[in-house]
Amino acid sequence: MPKDDLTPKDPHDRLFKRVMSDEANVRQFIKEFLPKELSSQIDLKDMKLIPTEKVKGYNKYYMDIAVECKIANSKGQLYFVFEHKSYPDPGILLQILSYMAVLWDEQRKKNIPLTPVIPVVIYHGDSSWNVTTHFQGQFDSLNESVKPYIPEFNYVLIDLTRFSIKEIEERAETTPFLAGSLQLMKLVAMQDIKGIMGVAVIAELPKEEKMILFLYLYYTLDVDQRTMQRIVKELGGEEIMPSLAEKLQNAGKQKMLIKLFRRKFGLTSLEEKKILSVNDESKLDAAAEAILDAKSKEEVLKLLEL
Repeated sequence: MPKDDLTPKDPHDRLFKRVMSDEANVRQFIKEFLPKELSSQIDLKDMKLIPTEKVKGYNKYYMDIAVECKIANSKGQLYFVFEHKSYPDPGILLQILSYMAVLWDEQRKKNIPLTPVIPVVIYHGDSSWNVTTHFQGQFDSLNESVKPYIPEFNYVLIDLTRFSIKEIEERAETTPFLAGSLQLMKLVAMQDIKGIMGVAVIAELPKEEKMILFLYLYYTLDVDQRTMQRIVKELGGEEIMPSLAEKLQNAGKQKMLIKLFRRKFGLTSLEEKKILSVNDESKLDAAAEAILDAKSKEEVLKLLEL
């Protein structure tokens, strides 16, 4: 799927993944948003992103990434989880434990030393995070005699609701795309249109990154077309308005085609991704017309191929 494609299904996740796929953004985030006593122990020069899909048997959490790095001169991992629900999810602690257990089991089977995993939860809902930050804290009552036998770990919480827009800008000063993305994530959760139009850093971004952020706003803001155009104009997006309009038109056709497929034939997740990767308007139109009389979905999907 094109890296700038933000579908209505998961725009928050796609923006998070796009921002954090750039190691410069990850380094800046670690340096400026993690606790200093931890970030000072991480070798930012010697780190690499790890696809969590490669951890076999792990029931992937859709909004997570992992970073392999040296922590206090020893090999370790930072496991980032991005939470965008309007309310904090207590199940996040079990999700983190699941990742740790599967990773360590895989390392054990390969007869390699277990590496420490430091979980980092990034939250941008419309209310403050109120879930305990340590595993044992989720039990209603835990007798002192029982505690030694129950797993215990903490996670680092980055609650964007507690950061001001100015503070985000200052902490991500050297990485404008990271700064603009985090600011919009915070403001979108509150549907703060005035605040969004004040995110000045967006005007300085390259066209590609502007497009990514405008698509994100289109799919996450509850505003009419006129207001959306005013936002794009205010944020320095006039030059890409024609391209943005074309992308949005194609996105609407992709969405309609997926609905038609689901009603007539059904769709696998891979087939849906294939449709979402097609940006050729003529192919989308041809497939939408053909599906009405098609006897199998394969003959329609062929029309979408290169």
